[in-house]
Amino acid sequence: MEYKTVILEQKDGTAVLTLNRPNKLNAVNMEMRSEILGILDDLGKDPGVKVLIVTGAGRGFCAGADINEFAEGARDPELQDRVNRALMIMAKAYYEFEKPVIGAINGVSAGDGAQWTLAFDINIASEKARFGWPATYLGIL
Repeated sequence: MEYKTVILEQKDGTAVLTLNRPNKLNAVNMEMRSEILGILDDLGKDPGVKVLIVTGAGRGFCAGADINEFAEGARDPELQDRVNRALMIMAKAYYEFEKPVIGAINGVSAGDGAQWTLAFDINIASEKARFGWPATYLGIL
């Protein structure tokens, strides 16, 4: 299957999920959330997959939620509700994934990205990795 916001590669029992919005530091939008949730469901059912590695394309792992969706949500309460529910579902989906999940953290990991790393079984971070929770500054945590 072809995806717009992620890359999925599988070989020898290992699945590598690469967040692929490098021009946005892999900020998570609704499309990416949907693709990841579908992938987690499919990989969870695949007996050939023994481990999942999650990483980011470019110079960052994941900068968190795509702020543009928050701006759109301010004008569209239904969209804001969907975004808020999706934020909660993602970390839970990684946490409940029944196979080991390894985070390969290669740069900025903030917001959603940092939250996901807490749900992974193991994280391996490069020397350039940086973790942050900007929601605390915004008073929404």
